[in-house]
Amino acid sequence: MKRTCLLAAAIAAPALAQSPSVEIDLSGLMIDFPSPDLSRDSLNNPAPGSDFFILPADGYTFDIDGLLQLRDPLFGLPLGDPVLLTDLLNQIEPGSSRLLEGWIRNRFGGLPAGGITVWHERFEGGAFGAILGIDLDISIADTGVVTFAVQNISSSLGALTPTLDFMSGSAVVSTWVPSDPQITEWHFEGDFQPAQGADDSAIRYLDEPEFGPILGGIGNEDNLPDPPTPTGVTQAQSAFIDTATDPNIPAPGGVDTMAYLSSPAFNEADPANDAWRRGIGLALYPAAKPQYPGGFIGQWSMIWDLYIPASSWFADYPANTQPNEFLVALIQDNHNNEGGADVWIRNQGGSPVIVYSPEGDDFTGDMPLNIPIAPDTWFRLAIVVDEFQQGRSRVFVDGNFIGEILSDWVYNAVDPTPGQQFYGDDEPVDPADWAAWGQFPSPWARSSGVNNPDPDTGEPVPTPLASTICLFADLRFGGSQPVYMANLLFVDDLLDDADIIALGGPSGDGIMLTGPAGCNPADIAEPLGVLDLADISAFIQAFIAHDPAADIAPPEGVFDLADLSAFIQAFTAGCP
Repeated sequence: MKRTCLLAAAIAAPALAQSPSVEIDLSGLMIDFPSPDLSRDSLNNPAPGSDFFILPADGYTFDIDGLLQLRDPLFGLPLGDPVLLTDLLNQIEPGSSRLLEGWIRNRFGGLPAGGITVWHERFEGGAFGAILGIDLDISIADTGVVTFAVQNISSSLGALTPTLDFMSGSAVVSTWVPSDPQITEWHFEGDFQPAQGADDSAIRYLDEPEFGPILGGIGNEDNLPDPPTPTGVTQAQSAFIDTATDPNIPAPGGVDTMAYLSSPAFNEADPANDAWRRGIGLALYPAAKPQYPGGFIGQWSMIWDLYIPASSWFADYPANTQPNEFLVALIQDNHNNEGGADVWIRNQGGSPVIVYSPEGDDFTGDMPLNIPIAPDTWFRLAIVVDEFQQGRSRVFVDGNFIGEILSDWVYNAVDPTPGQQFYGDDEPVDPADWAAWGQFPSPWARSSGVNNPDPDTGEPVPTPLASTICLFADLRFGGSQPVYMANLLFVDDLLDDADIIALGGPSGDGIMLTGPAGCNPADIAEPLGVLDLADISAFIQAFIAHDPAADIAPPEGVFDLADLSAFIQAFTAGCP
């Protein structure tokens, strides 16, 4: 009867019941181990003052909080002081509490039949002497009813695990006007500088000495090994090459260009040493904040122009009869290569496949997809990842849709704005550290842990920055082989099928940002290749408007005398 009255009231007064924000009351929610799935929704469990239905929108944001009392599983007696939900999740995996707040661009632009998923994430790790696992899920029905669910509840202690009693808490879901997608492209013209006109994402070697000591290998992922792991190895084992002068590599699409030849995913001096391969690879920093405010990105796209030489394709090169099982570790979506790579190109069952294995090891059960590629051939690979709403990734080769594989989110935790760098437990980053790292989040740095004490011992638990994506990195197997990469594109959003199809196959001109580049950072106006008054005028206009074209000196996002000085130096240096 109560629900009928609420529904009738909502229909009778839609202006009061439909809102850009709803809040679900989580107080009294009891999580036992084991337990069936639990849920609360905005119709039956609205927080005081909340409406029942959320408006259809192009984007949504969510925020979950709670104060939990641990209780004896047999008698229900309190066990210690109440704990914040954020502290509990940080105990399970340090820094994971920032996943409780997120932003989603709604690809449907409304609420289609069957509704949409806003967010789904599994938290699994050690807490209270047990290995706990819970899925948290937020969805919106086509009616606008928002549901928060706790699913797949598990514990290694079973029924002996303390009960989690929400003394208070809520799940807030609001509409959001999405930010414009940010596009960063790299052409690898002898370095990792983004292409002209790109946004602010950045690439560095994973094991640069400036990032500090590298963490340990398998079974020792959170500790520093003794002796220390060598740094600078990735750069030493990789190279930038020119297709116009290197006889071993043809021009992509018939257009000569520079390309990056990747390092294998192991230290060639000791390939079997997993500690020594922890730092091998590249680190991509999706510097999408503050425009995209989320600490993680669940909808994103990447495009590669790749060439796998026969020497990497075959284990018995040059006989070329035994294909390598592991070819390319495209993505390790953990921030510091602490496990197996997640997105692979492999030879499987006699054919090349691409597979997204979120655990980094299930290559046959996680939807491997045959792809039409071959050794000694350039190809353009695109992956459009929709973890939030579809739980799938769409794959394209040379502009042709091939099929779907699994998906996952990637980190976006660190804001590049000066003074806005924080660890996962909200401890500020020392500005001197940020400067030493080159305004790039160190994959290895961790907080002091004072903001994240262990609830059992009170000891500080250090928390990482967790704001990078690893490329050509694979701690578990070290399986990635050297490959050539002419171009790379990263977008913090979903690219449309039509856009990817229109891009076609690989080209030395680039992917989306294909305009000619100036001779140096001061050459920003036509005619390119000539430094003249047009460049001075364009720089002044860009500087006044805070256009990225004038932001040519660190710190990024700040327009100051450093940019003016860098422009003058580049201008007076002239074009070669």
